[in-house]
Amino acid sequence: MPNSTQAVAPYAPRRYQGLDQKTDTVSNQLTVRDVQWNMTDLPSASSSESVPTTSWKPIIIVLTVLVVVVCVAAVGIPFLLLQHQQQVQQLLLQHQRRQPLQLQPQPQQPHQRRQQQPHQRRQQQPQRRRQQQPQRRPLPLRHLRPLPLRQRQLQQVTANLPAACSSYTTISDSTRSVSYTTFVGCDSSSFSSSGMWVRFTGSGGTTIPTYAPGISVCGTSATGWYASALPSSGATVSGTLCYDWGTTCQWSSSIQVANCNTYYVYLLYPSPVCNLRVCTV
Repeated sequence: MPNSTQAVAPYAPRRYQGLDQKTDTVSNQLTVRDVQWNMTDLPSASSSESVPTTSWKPIIIVLTVLVVVVCVAAVGIPFLLLQHQQQVQQLLLQHQRRQPLQLQPQPQQPHQRRQQQPHQRRQQQPQRRRQQQPQRRPLPLRHLRPLPLRQRQLQQVTANLPAACSSYTTISDSTRSVSYTTFVGCDSSSFSSSGMWVRFTGSGGTTIPTYAPGISVCGTSATGWYASALPSSGATVSGTLCYDWGTTCQWSSSIQVANCNTYYVYLLYPSPVCNLRVCTV
């Protein structure tokens, strides 16, 4: 019976030529059992073809999509933020422009009224009610206001004035002036026989002169002038009215004079004879 080395030698080179071409000796070959064990571990042609190979295409596609998304986000987010800030600024400007217009409300269209918010309508309702209510005018309180000092003084002075200062006849006659030389007449019928309080006004003069003006003036021949002292404010005195003709007091009559602060009133009577007339200055 041949040994294992001699039996294996003819077959070992045929099965393992590709494994080890350098070892040609039989002594360096493996035993049949070792060779069979190694044969079971080697992959066959069919098994090597059935091993799945790893595909990189899906991974590359996913990575590409992620890169594109990141790039779009990096570019789009700042643009969106900038656009949002611009919108906010526009809203603020519109709000500021609308604020002063609220002081002068303008008639709104029906579709604009519907868009008003409820709290704005509630705020406008009290304002409309106040505008619709009639404004109550305060009662005059003139009787409660203190009178100015000057007005109070005038009232006190008026109260202290003679009764003639509020009851007299006004005469405005420019022909009674001491500078008027044309003859007019006399005072025989100008005043009441019982006496009449007279106040002279106008361009002819406001008072009877306290000096003899001369003859043939004041629209007459003998001129009348006051020959006594004038009263103080608020007082009434009796004096003499003289008529100048030849002498400064050719005829005379008794009269009264009242001082009404800013003017004089005279209690005059008809002249004794004609061509006598009272002058003014």
